[in-house]
Amino acid sequence: MRRPRRTGAETREAILATAERLFRARGFAAVSIADIAAELNMSPANVFKHFKSKLTLGRAIAYRHGRRLAERCSIEDSSGAPDEKLQLFLSRLAREHVSDKLENQYLFEMIPLVLEDPAKGGRIYRRLVEDKLCALIAEAMEAGIYRPGDPARDAEVIVDMLASVLHPKMLHCVDPPALSDKTALIIELIDSGLKYRVAK
Repeated sequence: MRRPRRTGAETREAILATAERLFRARGFAAVSIADIAAELNMSPANVFKHFKSKLTLGRAIAYRHGRRLAERCSIEDSSGAPDEKLQLFLSRLAREHVSDKLENQYLFEMIPLVLEDPAKGGRIYRRLVEDKLCALIAEAMEAGIYRPGDPARDAEVIVDMLASVLHPKMLHCVDPPALSDKTALIIELIDSGLKYRVAK
């Protein structure tokens, strides 16, 4: 019996799921569009119909993975004060980055593809994190816990600080125990800096 024809959306999702599985197992560089097409019993041209290049497909997968990573850092379960929520979010972000480095290495290494994706406004994953930080900082400022400042600028600086230990490329250079200690110190510095900032 002939299999029902997929819709365009179903075909796109099947390509994404198959490519993600192959990239997860072998890495981005080791998988070709032909490999993905063969797994789906379709022609490479059909894959290209939905994704104009392997890089575009890789970016779509890395973007999805980046969003899932951000969701795993959710602090919706926290009823703490805004500064405690900020520290919890940063701690979870650090934990999930380390976990991804160990368990989803190939997908995690694809995230920088998203960070520089001009078609999606560039630096998408970074923006997801910055937006969350900005909201938490603004909430803490409103509550009088953090001194007045520019929450958006503070969020940018925090992401820059954390990138020194949590960027996929940097995670190759640090042992997990040392990384945990460094990250905890950075989070402590961030909290103190926001509470006791020196007037400019």
